[in-house]
Amino acid sequence: MAASPDWVLSAGNDLRLIGDTLVRISRTLHEHGRKLEKAVDGQYASEVDDPRVRLLTDSLHANRMADLELGRLSQALQRVLLMLQQVSSQGNGHSSQGAGFEREREALNSSIINLKQHSSELETLYNIARTLNSTLEFDEVLRLVMDRVIDFVNAERGFLMLVNPATGEPEFTIARDKAARSIPESEFATAQISRGTVKRVISSRQPLLADDAQVDDALRAQESIMAYGIRSIMCAPLVVRNNCIGVVYVDSRINANLFGPRHRDLLLAFCNQAAIAIDNARLFADLNKALQQVREDKQYMDNIFSSIANGVITTDSAGLITTFNHAAGAILSMNPMEALGKHYREVFRARTQAGLSELLYNANALHDHGTIVPNSIDCEIPGRGLVNLNLYVSSLRDPQGMHIGMALVVDDRTELKRSEAQVKQIRRIFERYVHPNVVQQLIRDPQALNLGGETKEISVVFADIRGYTRLSESMPPEEVMHLINRYLKIMCEAIWEEEGTLTAFQGDALMAIFNAPLPQKNHAMRAVRAAWKMRMAVLEYQRSQPQETQVMFGIGVNTGLATVGNVGSQERMQNYTAIGDTVNVASRLQNNVSDNNILLNDPSYMHVYRHVQVGQPFQLAVKNKSAPLTVRYLLGLL
Repeated sequence: MAASPDWVLSAGNDLRLIGDTLVRISRTLHEHGRKLEKAVDGQYASEVDDPRVRLLTDSLHANRMADLELGRLSQALQRVLLMLQQVSSQGNGHSSQGAGFEREREALNSSIINLKQHSSELETLYNIARTLNSTLEFDEVLRLVMDRVIDFVNAERGFLMLVNPATGEPEFTIARDKAARSIPESEFATAQISRGTVKRVISSRQPLLADDAQVDDALRAQESIMAYGIRSIMCAPLVVRNNCIGVVYVDSRINANLFGPRHRDLLLAFCNQAAIAIDNARLFADLNKALQQVREDKQYMDNIFSSIANGVITTDSAGLITTFNHAAGAILSMNPMEALGKHYREVFRARTQAGLSELLYNANALHDHGTIVPNSIDCEIPGRGLVNLNLYVSSLRDPQGMHIGMALVVDDRTELKRSEAQVKQIRRIFERYVHPNVVQQLIRDPQALNLGGETKEISVVFADIRGYTRLSESMPPEEVMHLINRYLKIMCEAIWEEEGTLTAFQGDALMAIFNAPLPQKNHAMRAVRAAWKMRMAVLEYQRSQPQETQVMFGIGVNTGLATVGNVGSQERMQNYTAIGDTVNVASRLQNNVSDNNILLNDPSYMHVYRHVQVGQPFQLAVKNKSAPLTVRYLLGLL
């Protein structure tokens, strides 16, 4: 057959270009191969069981296969070029030469196909490795990889199942189909897959490949394969640290002989990487969960520190403040946010009067872990004035004894100390003069007490023992004092029963007020009842005494406005009493009353007239009053 010289020349040029391209590819593969050999045979030679090293080994194998194919291609090209040169020089072709040319062309095409296949597998392995290491988001990694595996092996669908550690059963994790759509978990329970194949791979930890499951004797016995018409199956285990954690399963119900050994090897390589990715994702999820728990615990502790009344301040081992709760800010009149992250010496430079820096320094230098050092101070805090603080500081150390920080608790006892001072003052002023119930009410509610003085309506009782001078002449002084005190005790008990306040003892006389220091709505009635009880108690006592020691008394009761409060020196003696015309009138009444009787002034009578028996009203002129008083004798209670 005649051959066109132009055609031969053109074909030769094309083949030379292809040859040059193959040479460049070959050089690149050689360089890449040397790097892989250095890693696999050198740096990672002792880690052959690591799935990532196995992936490198697979890549090196694919590289070597491609290199061999390139060598065969180069030799085939050289032979074809030589044949073309012979054809061109002879001008006529021979049948034997044509047949040889066809054989070389077919061999060349076959080598190119094999080279493309090895190149595609190498690229797939590389992309899988890159994808698996691109993120720790578990679901996203599996979705991308499943789509690539399904696409590469041309499977109809793929499932990834993880083994439940508690039950040992495979459970749905992710499923995809050829159209890159997810198979929802709700459909997984009814998905027509070979669960027997999955369990077999999990138990054996070996990959499984079925060219045609319908005729495979080992698989035909499984009802699911026959019932669902599954033709091609490929399944590989996910093994990490010698533990099978799941499987990857792909199949086709359409095509038989869909998967080959190279697909199985590729899937196994993928599973080796996927197992590591899953394990890393689980560890990452556990880490995130632990970090979330730490954040929640910290928030919980922050909430506790924020809610407690005591100030809490902590530092790290370098002395930087790590906790400064709101209570500490309020007690020390400082902004907690401005203190965090700063050294305690810098922060407390503005509170030198409290000695906090020295306290923390000494706790670290002088005391062991667990030692709580208490300290109490009185100091001035800007914006708060004089405060009383109890400070508790502890040096914090780890189990090995290393210093890890300090803790300072500030207990503000300012209000408590003020309350205690108020209680002492109330007890000092009232305990001997008013009923204990009144004292307790004043202690519970000190604000109800106006010690500075106030004008209010009160009822006043004045009582005076008659015959004091006669007794003094006939009895020794100590006996007279003893007798008078017994009478006064009887009168005081009657006043206390009505919760009155004893404000004065003047020799053989006493004064009591009602409606102070605490309000009493029926204070006039209380005063009248107290006066009547005094009279009856004294008369009862007199019946048991000799005639020569009996004394008489007179009582006056008046109601009106008066000023009540503390009288006396702030540093020395103080007395809670009442002053004003109302008090003076009550005193005048008891001076003018007959023995063993009670006089009520008209204002008191107007408060109690429904509850008392009285004599006829009469006019009584008293000292320092321009008009006479309208008074009545108290005859009894109704």
